[in-house]
Amino acid sequence: MPNSQVFSQVPPAPVVLAASVFLAMLLMQWSPLMEDLSLNLPSEPNYLHFELSGPGSSSGVYQLNDGLSVPDVIELTVFSSAHLSPSAESYVKPAINGARYGITKKDQKIEIVQRGWMSAGKRIALGIALHPDRMSRSDWVALPGIGKKLAEKIHIDRQKNGDFGSLDALKRVKGIGPGRIATWRIFFSGL
Repeated sequence: MPNSQVFSQVPPAPVVLAASVFLAMLLMQWSPLMEDLSLNLPSEPNYLHFELSGPGSSSGVYQLNDGLSVPDVIELTVFSSAHLSPSAESYVKPAINGARYGITKKDQKIEIVQRGWMSAGKRIALGIALHPDRMSRSDWVALPGIGKKLAEKIHIDRQKNGDFGSLDALKRVKGIGPGRIATWRIFFSGL
């Protein structure tokens, strides 16, 4: 049988994908390098991360460094011919690590239509410290040991009793004790 007939058929894509996934899992399981990788990316003290979203924008998470400001990055990544409106410029100053800006374009000007926080999952991955007063129900679920019910209890307690102010103040929520707080402290560094 000629060689061209033996290799005339390419394996189906699912077979190739399954073999690739199996090989990757096998290598990661035994790789000593994987043991040394940290849970999150190193957070450089001079870098700032923020997220942009909106129609016609280059949505995504951006790292700020090298003397650029949030307005500079927005103008470079969103609409090359547009500039921030004066109200939008004041809205992004001072630059805040972990901020999320919803943007739009109106009359050749970039407007900020919403400012908030990146999801807790993104902040954790980027090494940005969380704050208990800047978290939604879905943000709480991103932490280990918190399901929807406990996240709801935290949310209700904050609505009834006001901001927590610190991680340790979460002890006032039934079901949260020193053990859970100790587990979460790494995500709330500095509090």
